[in-house]
Amino acid sequence: MKRAFCVIAGACSLLGWAPADETGMNNVLEDWRMRQSDWESALKTAESGEKRAELMKNRPDAVPVARELWRLVGRDLQKPETQKSCLLPAVVWFLDHPQAVAQAFPNGDMARKIVVFCLDSLENTLFREQGAGKAAYALSNSRDLRCRVILEQIKDYNQFPEDQGLASLGLAMVMKETTGMLQDDVRLVAARGKLLKDAIIKCYDSSFGPIPVQNIVKEELYEIRNLNIGQTGPEISLPSTAASGKVTLPSGNKPVLVVFWDPQDMRSVQFLQKAASLRKEFPGLTVMPVAPGKRENIEKALLNLKMDMPSLVDEKAAAFKDYRVRLTPRVYLLDPAGKILMRGTPDMLFDANLYAVMGKLEGKKKEKPDGKKSPSSPASSKPVSPPARINSPDTRVPSVSRPDRPRPAFPSAPSGAEDHSLSAPPLRPMPE
Repeated sequence: MKRAFCVIAGACSLLGWAPADETGMNNVLEDWRMRQSDWESALKTAESGEKRAELMKNRPDAVPVARELWRLVGRDLQKPETQKSCLLPAVVWFLDHPQAVAQAFPNGDMARKIVVFCLDSLENTLFREQGAGKAAYALSNSRDLRCRVILEQIKDYNQFPEDQGLASLGLAMVMKETTGMLQDDVRLVAARGKLLKDAIIKCYDSSFGPIPVQNIVKEELYEIRNLNIGQTGPEISLPSTAASGKVTLPSGNKPVLVVFWDPQDMRSVQFLQKAASLRKEFPGLTVMPVAPGKRENIEKALLNLKMDMPSLVDEKAAAFKDYRVRLTPRVYLLDPAGKILMRGTPDMLFDANLYAVMGKLEGKKKEKPDGKKSPSSPASSKPVSPPARINSPDTRVPSVSRPDRPRPAFPSAPSGAEDHSLSAPPLRPMPE
């Protein structure tokens, strides 16, 4: 009988049916923090690459921690009436280690349920508690709308400034568009700027997950000052596959489409072929690819592609770092002075954006240096003020005499009368 009771108790503990043990939970989390801190310190002070590789293989195992935490807090985490504030550290840990949770509970959908229970507790009660902002890092890594709602709850309803700032930073990271051509939308940039300002004021000395907020702010300010549309991009000076010396961008009086590509990435190779065809469509545009790696590998890739377009060789990935290129392909359109006109990862909006920007550039070239337009352009007319009433006799459409207009089927008016046969009838006044 005693043995059966022990088996049942063990099963209940494994399934999270035992009452929460706050002291045990804190001990488990503190032991995990100490092991993780010791490992990070050893990794930073490793003297050789072999030692670093050995440390990477022997990282602290988070799977037993996930099982033990769920045994201690699982029962209270599943019920809204028992979701106490003391559970918040465990909730944050579960959200920060989704892979460990998945490995700890590989059978069924238990891992997914644990994440759902954590989100439920945050959304229902824990978003008001001190320390809820520590979940912002994990929430910002998800594109689920529910995670964004929880971040907004923490920002708007939590009374602790540090948690508010971390939630604002999480929202700014969620709104950061890095994989398309929409990242420089005016409304998006303004909203992100406001959230970043709030984060700087309230949590500048905190940590956003494993990253200090100071480092994130410095990185965001670098992009705002150097990589936003309208800013002058970093200078590129690299060797080319077609020249012995280095090529500097921008280098002339033509706009340059800088295409960051990788010979080992099929998607960037396909886009490079499309970019090469743009030279015929826009004769005034210079297309300059930039690839990482060794020169012979890039030359071999261009030869296999049968492309007559040279590429810059970024063997140390210096330009990739300066332009914060994490994925390929990535494009930057620079004007002759080096000002950024367009940027992003090519998607469905690339063609439309490129046509719009190049259209503006060609329009500026047609203008004279003194600001007057060429004779081919129509003369600008004076602005006409609209009538006080939209529906009035002043808004009648005047008749336009056309020499090739068809002969009317009804008899023509007398010679001395005005011709109103083709004029629009007057609009009826709107009732007062």
